[in-house]
Amino acid sequence: MITGSGVVSPLGSGLAAFWESLVEGRTAVAPIRRFRADDLDPATAAEVAGDGGDDRDRAGVFALAAAMEALEAARLRPGEIDPARVGVALGTTLGGMEIFEVWDVATAAGDAVPLHLERIPYFAPAARVAATIAARGPVATTQLACASGTEALALAADWVRAGRADVVLAGGSDLLCRFVVAGFNSLHATADLARPFDRDRRGLVLGEGAALLVVEEAEHAVRRGASPRARILGTGAAGDAVHMTAPDRDGGGVVRAVRAALADAALVASAVDFVSAHGTGTPFNDAMEARALVRVFGERTVPVNSIKGAIGHTLGAAGAFEAALCVEVLARGLVPPTAGLEKVDPECAGLDLVRAEARECDAHVALSTSSGFAGANAALVLGRA
Repeated sequence: MITGSGVVSPLGSGLAAFWESLVEGRTAVAPIRRFRADDLDPATAAEVAGDGGDDRDRAGVFALAAAMEALEAARLRPGEIDPARVGVALGTTLGGMEIFEVWDVATAAGDAVPLHLERIPYFAPAARVAATIAARGPVATTQLACASGTEALALAADWVRAGRADVVLAGGSDLLCRFVVAGFNSLHATADLARPFDRDRRGLVLGEGAALLVVEEAEHAVRRGASPRARILGTGAAGDAVHMTAPDRDGGGVVRAVRAALADAALVASAVDFVSAHGTGTPFNDAMEARALVRVFGERTVPVNSIKGAIGHTLGAAGAFEAALCVEVLARGLVPPTAGLEKVDPECAGLDLVRAEARECDAHVALSTSSGFAGANAALVLGRA
């Protein structure tokens, strides 16, 4: 069961700001708004400041803020359940890279600043969340490029299924820094405006933030009187084995990941009512994903949305944001429009893309897809609670 969600996004701090802005078709891209701890609501900012961490560890700040909101939404307080039965699974691509950059720039300028080594590794945000909420169950960081957040949720579901944890805070957190901006610019992959599936798309816009969900064993949630928001029905993963950055053009990896997730859920493709697509706005990704989804669904059209035109590509957190979106779509019966999409590319015309305005959708099953560098593909199938 998913019993709570928390979000820090370029659209604002909190799930409500994220959802309402998506439904209204707002966009935060070009340029992406950068967050600091004092951008959060006062209570959350105080919690983050009081955990003994460093505010320059923004991936940790984002993750902790999202965790606090998710726990509150699930009506869970640290210490109320056995800490040995609580885990953390967090996806990221950069971790505390920005702290290293601060140190490197200051050192080059001749300034003596401490190197906060414990905040730099990729696993630091997950460790920060675990330490703050005293989670003494399994703790792990998934690092599979832009599929990291989805894989973290899959890992959480596996832990709960296997009886290794009753509650897992799972999702993704990532940040913008010089390293990642320079890296994507060197690939000529960025644009001034993200236009997922649009004929005039030119590239992605980078974003930052965190989305965490409370994944909970069903009977445990019932015993404590929780109100489930959705269910993780199935997970799947597959590799392209084609290129370190470019996707397999025919979408084979996405097809295999989706079919694996459907098999895990014991469902057929016709059961899916909504798709949250990876939809980066790059020429290759969107055409590849459109081909893949047409292969999965055949002539049947399913409402498809991408949120990257609204919040940008949040890297290791992207799949977690999209899972949080799916939870809201299932609970509210409404699909937000795809920001930035005006003229559908003929290569993507086989999809029922939601654009211009939100659409009512009585969805019982949602699919979320993620694709990352090195051909990492992942998929989640979620069901209405």
